[in-house]
Amino acid sequence: MEQRWASFDASIGQELFEATSDLILVTDPQGVILRTNRKAGRVLADAPTLGLPFWVRLGLPCDTLRGALDVCAAQVPRFTSEALQAAFAIRLVALGDGSAPGFLVLLSETTGPFLQRTELERQVKERAEALARSQKMLQTVFQGVGKGIILVDEDMEVIGSNQKACETFGIHPENIQGAHIRSLCDGPGQEAVLGMLDTIVENQVMSAEVTALYFDKSSFPAVFTVSLITVEGSRLWIIITEDISRQKEMEQQLKTGKVQTEEANIALRNVLKSIQLEQEEHSAKLSRRITGDLVPILHKIRSAPTAEVRNGYIDFLGELLASLTRGAGPQMDFALHRLSKTEMKICNFILAGFSTKEICATMNLAFDTVQTHRKNIRRKLGLSGSAGVSLHGYLNSRKVAVGA
Repeated sequence: MEQRWASFDASIGQELFEATSDLILVTDPQGVILRTNRKAGRVLADAPTLGLPFWVRLGLPCDTLRGALDVCAAQVPRFTSEALQAAFAIRLVALGDGSAPGFLVLLSETTGPFLQRTELERQVKERAEALARSQKMLQTVFQGVGKGIILVDEDMEVIGSNQKACETFGIHPENIQGAHIRSLCDGPGQEAVLGMLDTIVENQVMSAEVTALYFDKSSFPAVFTVSLITVEGSRLWIIITEDISRQKEMEQQLKTGKVQTEEANIALRNVLKSIQLEQEEHSAKLSRRITGDLVPILHKIRSAPTAEVRNGYIDFLGELLASLTRGAGPQMDFALHRLSKTEMKICNFILAGFSTKEICATMNLAFDTVQTHRKNIRRKLGLSGSAGVSLHGYLNSRKVAVGA
């Protein structure tokens, strides 16, 4: 080994060997490291160096000297020191003439460019990850949105769709790919959609209500909303589809309800008009009765020659007033107004089915007193000579309104 070094020392100076900024490894003809300069010794101090093939120590992707020579001839391999966070470019120089006594392995530091490359690789990786996240998020939104989305290329064929669009048209995702946009709507709808695709420009949104077609060619109302984007010089249309069948049903129900409400309003107005006419007719009739019947009786009462005549007119007037209430709820019997309060109470008990004894006990009156009241009531109601008509039967048959 000393003879080899003497030969080497004769070809280059020791000062140049140590003064260079490069790391220098000296090997024998088989590529085994024999010596290093001090800088290489410091950089490679983390592991054994002398006695190892240089390609092994430097981690080259080969396992023979021939392979190492091929690697160094094809490219500039690099060695990275993890401890120093430094990178070195590897160059291989044969020593001597054709019968080389060995090789010089020169390692030139490229830390700056290496760090820049590392930083660039880190940024590229981060951007790739961010792009992957964005694509995943976009795909999630694309599939999760509540309306159908269809992507159409310049051939007017579907190149992408979300699950909602497939459900809207009842088409399997594999079958909707490549389908022409015309296959999704009827004739007039095709004209409307193709017209939008032909005239729309970027940053514009156009919509049209069309008759869309289900997979079995049954139709349903839908809204197609179109926008345009340009990707790598090619136009791409985004069509948002929405089935509005439910909306149409609700609109029809609203129209039907509106018609029914208007019909009910008309009927109500007719009823109110009829009631108003009846009220006007009743008022006119009442006015005629008052003018033709009541007023003349009042004049006769005023000019009656005796009290007996006057009382007769008053009785007739009472019956006439009572007749005006017939057909309008409980009838008013004018004769009842001649009764005293006690007699009215007794009439109520009689109408309720109380016997004379029960009335005596309830009102705390003597039997003879109640009997006298009953006679007076019959007389005032004009039943004195009608022995066959009971007081209870009279009150009940007349359905009179008896007040306390």
